[in-house]
Amino acid sequence: MANVAEVQEHFKMTDGFSLFYRCWMASGEIKRVVVGIHGGGDHSGQFRVIGPQLASDGNQVYAFDLRGFGNSQEEKLPRGDTRDFKRHLQDIDDTIRHVRKNHPGKKVYVLGYSMGGNYALWYAAGYPGSIDGLLLAAPGIIVRTLSTRKAAIQLSFANLFMPRGMLDVSRTSFVEGRDPEVIKLLLQDPLGTFKLSYGYLANIRKTLVGRALENASHIEKPTLILQGEADVSALPHGAQRLYESLKAKDKSIQTFPDADHRFFDIFSPVPLPAKHDPAEMEHVFSIMKDWLKVH
Repeated sequence: MANVAEVQEHFKMTDGFSLFYRCWMASGEIKRVVVGIHGGGDHSGQFRVIGPQLASDGNQVYAFDLRGFGNSQEEKLPRGDTRDFKRHLQDIDDTIRHVRKNHPGKKVYVLGYSMGGNYALWYAAGYPGSIDGLLLAAPGIIVRTLSTRKAAIQLSFANLFMPRGMLDVSRTSFVEGRDPEVIKLLLQDPLGTFKLSYGYLANIRKTLVGRALENASHIEKPTLILQGEADVSALPHGAQRLYESLKAKDKSIQTFPDADHRFFDIFSPVPLPAKHDPAEMEHVFSIMKDWLKVH
């Protein structure tokens, strides 16, 4: 891992809420800024590996905890639930505004991982002039556990009758095909959660997954998609559909035959036993760095 210091702080949102973020300071001159959005149930720690790597190449990297997750847990609510799902969109915009104020004149890119990629699409479609490009890693376009008709019906009823009820996705097909030892370590993460409210799940299915391709059809900013072909959560053919739906002329997709959903554990929020070839990780790093350099 690159030797880059991590700063932890809070941004004040327009409604007064303190949103937690991590920042990895760019080595030398700040060339551009990257804002990371984590996946569902996770937190900004997912960028603990990629953040320093990008920062070592002149990128100032910020990653924040979505409201209701990580260190941005809402008062009197468990992690995995939020009072107002639509507030997430405003929080992203508030964060981008803070970043632009801190770094006037610098290009700003959003790096969305997993469901964070869907958030990035939602934001880029609604605020087209606010960012300069998108990097989307394992975006949740076709999500195995959310994309079936059965899941839609179940979530609709659960959201109607008990939106604050919590579903433990570690006990569902969400974890099928994943390394049990990795799941065990992730369950021990004090800032992560596998328990998500029915209300939150219904919202991400309707707003983030259901409208992802429609959002893409409005996005003209340069976009890089990264997809592991061994991903059993965000299915690979979803990334291809996303690529085809993007309005942007400057778009590219990079696939990795042996990568699963966490890209050789690059996007793990907690340290995991080393089991991947470092060259595979370096390949992912280099693709992202090279793309940023020319955009």
